[in-house]
Amino acid sequence: MVNHGRSGGCVTCKTRRVKCDEARPECQSCQRLSLRCGGYKTKPVRIRFKDQNPKFFCTKSAPRKALQDRCSVPDKLRSLAQPDPAVPFFLQHYAIMGRDMESTRGFFEILVPVYGAQRQDSALSLAVSAVASEILSLWRHGSSSRASQETYTQALKGLRRTMQDPGEWGKPETMLAVLALQFYENLAVIYGRHSSTRAHHDGAVSLLPFASSDDKHGAISAYIQRYIIHSEISSAIRQKRLLRSTAHSCLGSKGPLAAPASLISTLDTISASVAELQASYSLTARNGFVSSSEIIPRDWRAEAKCIDEQLLAWAQNVPEHWQPLRLSSGRDIDPSIPTYESVCEVYLSCQIGTLWNEWRVQRLLLVKIILSSLSANPMSEASECLENADLANYKHNLQDLVDSVCYSVPFYLGNQAGYLSIADFTDPAILLPSYHLLASVCKSGCNQRRPNPQVSEEEHRSHIIAQGPWHIMNPLSRLLTFFWEDHGQAMAMASLLRPGQHEWIREQFLRVTILLRIPLADGADVEGTLYPFDSSAQGNVDSRVEHLAKRIRKGAFL
Repeated sequence: MVNHGRSGGCVTCKTRRVKCDEARPECQSCQRLSLRCGGYKTKPVRIRFKDQNPKFFCTKSAPRKALQDRCSVPDKLRSLAQPDPAVPFFLQHYAIMGRDMESTRGFFEILVPVYGAQRQDSALSLAVSAVASEILSLWRHGSSSRASQETYTQALKGLRRTMQDPGEWGKPETMLAVLALQFYENLAVIYGRHSSTRAHHDGAVSLLPFASSDDKHGAISAYIQRYIIHSEISSAIRQKRLLRSTAHSCLGSKGPLAAPASLISTLDTISASVAELQASYSLTARNGFVSSSEIIPRDWRAEAKCIDEQLLAWAQNVPEHWQPLRLSSGRDIDPSIPTYESVCEVYLSCQIGTLWNEWRVQRLLLVKIILSSLSANPMSEASECLENADLANYKHNLQDLVDSVCYSVPFYLGNQAGYLSIADFTDPAILLPSYHLLASVCKSGCNQRRPNPQVSEEEHRSHIIAQGPWHIMNPLSRLLTFFWEDHGQAMAMASLLRPGQHEWIREQFLRVTILLRIPLADGADVEGTLYPFDSSAQGNVDSRVEHLAKRIRKGAFL
C-alpha cells in the first residue's frame, strides 16, 4: 500500500518507495544505485505503483512471505541512454528477464533484491559492478576495461574486510559477493585471459555451514545455498571428481525457511548421483578395473540404469508448460534460421530449456558409462547378459539425446550471426522461434500451447538475445568434449552419430563463440584474432576448437 502522506524525499525515492536521506543536490540512495535523482517537490507525487514481487517470487511455499518481506525490487533501472549503464543493463537483461522462482537456481533471482539494499562501497556492490562492466564491454565491442579490473580488486579488499567478522560469513550479501567474484573469474577464463581458478567457488562451499537460518535471512540463504550446491555438482561432473563432503551433507537439507522442494532440487540430487558414479567409474577405469578392496565387482551398468530411471521419472513429473514444443523449419519458423534436420524445439525461457539440456547431458554420461564399461569388460557377466536389442537401445538413446540438444540450438540463437551488439535488441531482421511467434502465425483452431501471458513478446525476445548464446554454449561444448575425451572410447561413440552431425555441432559452437567474441587462442586480442583459420587446415581447426571447448567447460557458469 502506498503512503501518500507528507514526505520531503526526492521524486525518484518516492517512486521506488524507499527511504530518502534528502541530501542535496542529489540524495545518496540515488547516487549509490546510479539513478537520476528526480529532485524535490513541495507536494507529494500522486502515482500508482505496481507490485512486482510476484514476478520474482512466484513460489507457493511458506518461505515466499519471508522473501517478500525481506526483498524490495526496484521498480525502475537506469536507461541505457544515461551515463554508466553497466549495472542496470546487467541486472535487467541477465538477472530479471527470463527468470522466475519456480525454475530458479538461486543466484540471479536473489541478486537484485539483495544488491538493492547494499552500500555502494560494499563487496557485493563492487563485485556486481565489475561483472556488469565486463558484460557491457562485450556488447560495446570493447576489451576488458581497466576500470572493471580495479573495481574487482576493490571488491576483493572489501570481501577480505568482511570475512574478518565471523558474523558476516553466512549473510546473503557475503555469499553473493563470493559468487559474483567467481562469475568475474569465469569470464576471464572463457576469454582466455588467465587459467581457471576455483578459489571463490571453494570459498562459497566453505560458507555453506554458516548460511543464515533466521527469519530475516533464512529464506534467501536457502536459495543461495541451492545455487552453491548446484555449482559444486556441475564442477564435480566437469572434473570427474567426488563432491566435497560439505556440499554433499547439504543436499536435501530441510528447515522451516529452507528453499522449497522442487523439480530443480530433485534434479540436482539426481545429478549428484551421476557425479558420484562418474567419479568412481573414472577412478576404476584408470586403475584397469582392478580393486583388491572389492570382493564383488561393481555392476556399473545396473547403477547407471538405476540413476537413468530416476531421470526419466523426473521428466514425467515436469509440468506441461515446461515441456519443449517441436516446430518445423519452413512451416512454423523462417527457413533463414539454421536448424538440424529442419527441427526446432522451443521453451518458455532459456532457464527452462537449459534444465532440459542438463538432463540430457546427465543421461548421455550414464549411457557412456554403460557402453564404455561393456567395451572394457567384453567377457563380463553383464556383457554376456546384455542382449543385442538392449545394446541397440542404448545407442538409440544416445542418438536421440544428441539430436534433442541440436534441436534446441535454433531457440537460443535464431538467425543471429556476427558479433552481438546492443542494436540487436531492436533489430527486426533478427528472428527467434518462440511460443509468441507460433501464436502469431498459427491458423484458427490451432491447439498448440500458448505463451506465458505474464511475459511480453518483447521481454522474451530480449532475454533470448542476451542470454541465449551463453546458455547453449555449455551444452555444445559438453557434446564436443564428450566425443573428444577418453579418445579411444570417445571416437567409437562419435561414430554412432549421424553423418555430418559432429561437424554441425562444431559449426554451431563456433557460431556461438563468434557471437560472444570469444577468441580461439588464450590471451589473444579479441579484435581481429577470433578465427584466423581456413578450411584447408582442418586438423589444426579441430585441435584449436577442442582446446577452446575445454577452456569454456572450465569457465562454465550459466
